[in-house]
Amino acid sequence: MVAANLGNPIFIGGVPRSGTTLLRVVLDTHPKIFCGTELRAVHALATLWSSADQRSGQLLNDAYAVPSDSLRRIFADLIMSFLTPAWAKSGKARVAEKTPSNVLVFPQLHALFPNSPLIHVLRDVRDVVASRLERDKERSSSSVDSVGLARLRAREWADTMRIRREMLDHPDRSRVYHELRYEDLVRAPQQTLTPMFEFIGEAFDPVVLGFHQVKRNVSGTEEWSAEAVSRSIFTTSVGRGRTTLSPAELDAVMTEAGATLHELGYDER
Repeated sequence: MVAANLGNPIFIGGVPRSGTTLLRVVLDTHPKIFCGTELRAVHALATLWSSADQRSGQLLNDAYAVPSDSLRRIFADLIMSFLTPAWAKSGKARVAEKTPSNVLVFPQLHALFPNSPLIHVLRDVRDVVASRLERDKERSSSSVDSVGLARLRAREWADTMRIRREMLDHPDRSRVYHELRYEDLVRAPQQTLTPMFEFIGEAFDPVVLGFHQVKRNVSGTEEWSAEAVSRSIFTTSVGRGRTTLSPAELDAVMTEAGATLHELGYDER
């Protein structure tokens, strides 16, 4: 492992079905980066640290001799303790962790890991909702209120973009926060990945585009994406929401998230 990268993991986040698994396997295929299947613990631990620091920080300092900096290191070390065993086994120089909900705690993760790159995968809300509704319906044993669910999923997408605005306004933005759009990734992979790898301090390696040739265990966390990442990059999912969502579902999505979609520069037609 490279000493400069110890304790500085790469964190990937974005709403579910935005392309985070695709980016995860791309990174994991890089010769220098290990990125395993979703840990799903980072959000909880970062939230717990933030709550403990805000609500009990003074008490911990005065009564237990645990100052704020020590508390931060305790939680950073705890997160690293989850990542390190599999990372060490991989023999790679760097570690990344992808769980969609990471994006919700990007500000906290920056406080815990000031030198860690934070990568946000963005995708058109209509395509996100179409994909999530498909999964919601498959999981349900009874009929679902698809319009209500579409509204909920769109609201979740829009709420996540509030974190995006916070990161865009962050004084360390250019050093720690990078955005990548799913549509750009699948349409122009090398052109999109090259600046991302430059951002994290690595060179683009064409081998990453062969991610689908690597056998991976996605059981328990990423089964829904298993088929998609077992073949080369494809573009057929771009724009699917405009044709697969019903008029009522599409109207619910645009009511909840249309303004934010426009803010991001997506074509609203």
